[in-house]
Amino acid sequence: MKESTETLEPLEIRLSEDGESLEIDWSDGHTTHTRLYNLRWQCPCAECSGEMGYRGRLATVSELPPDEYVLTGVAPIGRYALAPVWQSGHDSGLYTYNQLRYLCECPEHAAERDAMGATGRTGA
Repeated sequence: MKESTETLEPLEIRLSEDGESLEIDWSDGHTTHTRLYNLRWQCPCAECSGEMGYRGRLATVSELPPDEYVLTGVAPIGRYALAPVWQSGHDSGLYTYNQLRYLCECPEHAAERDAMGATGRTGA
């Protein structure tokens, strides 16, 4: 991804009109669009992603209940991350600003991920 000397900060965070994506307007002028399905499957918390050699929940299931994809809020964590709050009650995933930019599904960021050979669950 492109490096910047300025500190990236979200200026506005909102659900898309169809309620299926998280949209973030950033201080550098870019707007990220990430489908909630993909955001949920990339949860970085220990319960979902694992820790200390243990697999997380997301590595052991192929589906999640519908309430796991409904975003009810987003809490800022300092000046570096956001914590989505899902209808299921799950709220322990802290997504750094860098991770949120990386997960953006715009053509520019998708091309950067492809160039790096990144993989991950996408779809729905």
